[in-house]
Amino acid sequence: MVLVSFPNVPAITYKGMGGFFEKSECEDKRAFAENMIADYEIRKGSTFYIETYCMEFEVFENHLKKKELNKIGIDA
Repeated sequence: MVLVSFPNVPAITYKGMGGFFEKSECEDKRAFAENMIADYEIRKGSTFYIETYCMEFEVFENHLKKKELNKIGIDA
């Protein structure tokens, strides 16, 4: 999950980023997402504060199976 705060904006912007089987994969993607969003805001000239988190979350079993099949090249 990516959380971004901007000055003079009363709400925190948030974005969920995918789902991962391994914590290490999430940590790699977390850093990538944080850098990508930060680069975008810097190019816009925005002042911002950003934090990203990997959160464990239960999903329905069919979502896991579909993601697992897609990883090995089978369209589910």
